[in-house]
Amino acid sequence: MRPQTFTQLTPHIFRLEQPFRAPVGVWLVKSGDGWLVIDAGAPSFEGALFEQILKQTGGARPNLLILTHGHLDHAAAAERMHDEWRVPIAAGRLEIPYLTGPQRYNKIPADSFLYRLIQLSPPPMIGRNARYPLDEGMRLDGLEVFHAPGHAPGMVALLHHADRALICGDVFMSLGGKVSDPLAPFTYDMKLNRQSQAKLAALDFDHLFPSHGQPVMNDGGAQARELVAKRRRR
Repeated sequence: MRPQTFTQLTPHIFRLEQPFRAPVGVWLVKSGDGWLVIDAGAPSFEGALFEQILKQTGGARPNLLILTHGHLDHAAAAERMHDEWRVPIAAGRLEIPYLTGPQRYNKIPADSFLYRLIQLSPPPMIGRNARYPLDEGMRLDGLEVFHAPGHAPGMVALLHHADRALICGDVFMSLGGKVSDPLAPFTYDMKLNRQSQAKLAALDFDHLFPSHGQPVMNDGGAQARELVAKRRRR
């Protein structure tokens, strides 16, 4: 398989797509004094991810790893990144108990009975190292944090104001280039997720970068707002 490489989307944001069950994105964000990684990818791609990060950064190790949430396809390389590169790990304050215990995703009351079956395996982070809680309104190297639960309890989205880009985790997806809901069996509370969609759609951005599906350039904000508006018209 041809190695996946990072592609520059905006002046500061680069994306790598891993061909997991549903292709999943990992993000690199250039800051004034280095790089941030957003999400740590899916199982079986850890070595390739490390190689491509160093290739993109010119050998520089990232200053911080931010997890939008801790599901298996978003956090697989997190512990290795911490242990080998000494990269600190940040996640939403309400997500950290699911990454380090005692809370478990498969104990969450969910809309779909499949959710608990899918989440039986613990996330890769259980036990340690996700130690930097993110709260609403925090700013990290050009990124502003927004709490966006529904798909995961402590999901965070990250707005890069200068690049007018929203990295939204799994709050939205865009398979086929059309902005839509995340897959229902992986989302414990779709109503709550749609409230998070409405909150994020009200922000001022052009480009929408979901974890699953293609980046939605230029009209990502408009598509997100239209999705929310269509529901309100029903």
